[in-house]
Amino acid sequence: MYTVLVPVDGDDDRVDAQLEAVRELAAGDESVTVDVLYAREELDFSAEDVDDVAVGTLEEGLTDLEGLPETVPRIAAELREAGLETDVHAATGRPEAAILDAAERFETDLLVLGARRRSPVGKAVFGSVAQSVLLETDRPVMVVPT
Repeated sequence: MYTVLVPVDGDDDRVDAQLEAVRELAAGDESVTVDVLYAREELDFSAEDVDDVAVGTLEEGLTDLEGLPETVPRIAAELREAGLETDVHAATGRPEAAILDAAERFETDLLVLGARRRSPVGKAVFGSVAQSVLLETDRPVMVVPT
């Protein structure tokens, strides 16, 4: 079984790119399973505490997707329609930490991250979830641009 983790947000273009990448990856291979993860930063903490807060909660195997961005049930439905076993999870905490924690818990073989295009200055000044995950994980990562 080859497990793919797809962390998604509310951006349709990023989710479309991730969906296409997973479909291509799984074409003709029924042994691929997909974990869709929506990570939200809902914890109330100060800037000084940010390094101490990793994952607040991880809800696994969600069936009720109400309250999540519309991209979450859409990608799950489209992956299932493509014949892929798909589970949906939601986490609170720092998105980078939540993604890394989920990848470890689900023994992920590949992370498929969506990344928005940013200028070099924007990358230096503003942090990037994709960049942080790339730097911190020891797992293979596929980054798909929008």
